[in-house]
Amino acid sequence: PMNNIFLYITRPEATDRDLIDGINCTPESAHDEFLFVKERFGKEDGRQYYHVIQSFAPEENVTPELAHEIALRFAKENFGDYEVLVATHTDKSHIHSHLVVNSVSCETGYKYHSDNENIERLRQASDRLCLEYSLSVVEPKAKSNKQMSAREYHSASRGESWKMQLIV
Repeated sequence: PMNNIFLYITRPEATDRDLIDGINCTPESAHDEFLFVKERFGKEDGRQYYHVIQSFAPEENVTPELAHEIALRFAKENFGDYEVLVATHTDKSHIHSHLVVNSVSCETGYKYHSDNENIERLRQASDRLCLEYSLSVVEPKAKSNKQMSAREYHSASRGESWKMQLIV
């Protein structure tokens, strides 16, 4: 049930009340507000929410308040007409913020859809904000060439690989 994610991100042992905010919703009633929007637009099935985590390295010079400020800006800039509950956690060696985004827009009733392109767009938006605050970003891994299986290797060594013939 959707309520579990709200309970998880707002638990007192992970965060304090000053580090919990809502965008287009009130933290104390966010769960009910998410449900109301879904009912209002008749979109109660399928994906209920998106969970985004923005995390900082343990050695990063970021305070919980700054991490929370960045998360709020990220939420406003990327999920403008959706309800978002933002909670910044300080219970681990790395400060991190959880964003729970309603899958239904509170203004238009449109469902939010995400795919790999959108995930990349969100990562770039987060990186831009971090760089603006002089914080580090994770460099994307270079795409590595997939290793050949043993069967492919033996076929190639015998000159019988159709893949190698395409290359040549």
